[in-house]
Amino acid sequence: MRKLLYFVQIGIFTCLANQGCKLSETDKDVVVKIEPEFILGMNEVLGQTRNFEFTFKTVDIQTCQSNTISFTSSRNSRNLNLNLVEIMETADCQVGEGQVEDSASYDFLPLGVYNLELVLKNTVSSSGTLTVTNDKYTLEIEDGYGFMANEATLMRVPTESVWGYVAYKDNQHLTTADEFLSVLNLKTSNLKLGKGNYNYFSIGGNDKLSLDKAPDYNNFKTFYRKSTGQNTELIKLLEDYRTQYPSGEMEFKIFTSQGETL
Repeated sequence: MRKLLYFVQIGIFTCLANQGCKLSETDKDVVVKIEPEFILGMNEVLGQTRNFEFTFKTVDIQTCQSNTISFTSSRNSRNLNLNLVEIMETADCQVGEGQVEDSASYDFLPLGVYNLELVLKNTVSSSGTLTVTNDKYTLEIEDGYGFMANEATLMRVPTESVWGYVAYKDNQHLTTADEFLSVLNLKTSNLKLGKGNYNYFSIGGNDKLSLDKAPDYNNFKTFYRKSTGQNTELIKLLEDYRTQYPSGEMEFKIFTSQGETL
């Protein structure tokens, strides 16, 4: 397996001329070849306190699913730091190809602009910004220093929102599915969501909610609504319909902005 970083001890000017790398202040005489690059993503952990996470995974496929990424992270006021040190090979390799991934938590981030420093093995560094608003996170980073971001924007799940699906194996249960959604609509209110990725789901151009992982049924319908107060009525609604179909012909699922699965 390829190493994360390959070091050649020659001058900084050769580095800048030939490699295009950017060195940290503490290691300016090191030339770095970055293998592999990492894909940087974002996540907001739902709950009473909305913690923020940077997710990261290797671009290259690894041969051990049990491998891990050694890293450090820190926050100092409006400054965020993420340092990916190396890919750690475990002694008991679980053979199987895939990308190695992990995440770093920064707890709750108040609204505003944060300076971001991304570092590979304390040597190659790049900078960027993370902008936090009421409805989204926006990431801007320098290209060419070992990190890439497939998506620059993460939408935030509004408080008091619920979403989910009703799934059924064949069309004989379509009427029941529509009935469930009608009753759900009476117990909740309309919710307007902007188009984009919310990590737990996405909203497309047709304003339809798409799940990251579709239920294992031939047919399903998704929804998103606003629900105030306690979830007692929604739990009762689910119990009523689940009792009618205990053998798996249908599945009813509701998720909440508090991180709950009803």
